[in-house]
Amino acid sequence: MQVTTGSELKIPESSAVATLVYNEIKQRIISLRYAPGEKLSEARLADELGCGRSPIRTAFAQLRNDDWIAVSPQSGTYVRSLTEEEIHEIFEYRFLLESYVTRQAATRMSDDTIRRLRAAFRRFASDDASFESQSFDEFNELDATFHSTIYRTAGNGLMTDSLLNLLDKLRWLKKMTPSPPLRMKDAVAELESILDAIEARDADLAEARMREHIGNAADFAEAYRTRMANVA
Repeated sequence: MQVTTGSELKIPESSAVATLVYNEIKQRIISLRYAPGEKLSEARLADELGCGRSPIRTAFAQLRNDDWIAVSPQSGTYVRSLTEEEIHEIFEYRFLLESYVTRQAATRMSDDTIRRLRAAFRRFASDDASFESQSFDEFNELDATFHSTIYRTAGNGLMTDSLLNLLDKLRWLKKMTPSPPLRMKDAVAELESILDAIEARDADLAEARMREHIGNAADFAEAYRTRMANVA
C-alpha cells in the first residue's frame, strides 16, 4: 500500500506512514489548503493521501497535541485558528529567544554561511518596480531560511528545536496576514541589516536589529488583522 502526498510523491506504507501523514496535513494547513475552521474527516484524508485510516488517526492525535487542530465530540475535527493571545505569545517568545540566538550567531556564524545568505538576498531586487514582481512565497522562503540559519548557528539544540517548531506557526501566520510589496521590501532590508551586524561581529547591534525586525513584524500583523476585522 502506498501514500500519495500533495506533491505526488509515493511512499511505501510503514511504521513511518503516520509521521509522513502528519507532515503532509500540517503543510496543507500552513499553506491554507486546509483553512482555519475547516472540517477534516478521516475518510476524506485517507482517500486524498491514499492510506488507511489508522495513520490518519495517529496523525490527528499529534496534530491536536501540537495545537494544529481541535476536536469536538459533537461536530468533529477542525483546523484551529490562532487567538490574539496566542499570536501575542508567539511574538513575545520570539522576542526573547531570537534576541539571544542572534547574539550567539554574531560570533559563531562562519564566513561561508554569511556568503550564502548574501547570495540569497541578491535574488531580491532593490527597486520598487522589480520588487513588485517578487513572489510572496519566495519572500517567505528567504525569511524562513534566514531565521533558521541563525537558530542553528547559535549552537543550542534545545532552543533550535523550539524555534524551528515555532517557525511553522509563523509561516502559517504569515500566510494568513500576507505582506504587501512595501512590507516585504522593508523586511528584506531589516534582515540584511541584521546580517550586516553579524558580519561585523557586533552582537549588541545584531540583537537590537533583530528585536526591531520582530517588533515591526508584530506591528504589521496586528494592523492587518485589525483592518480585516473592520472590513468584516
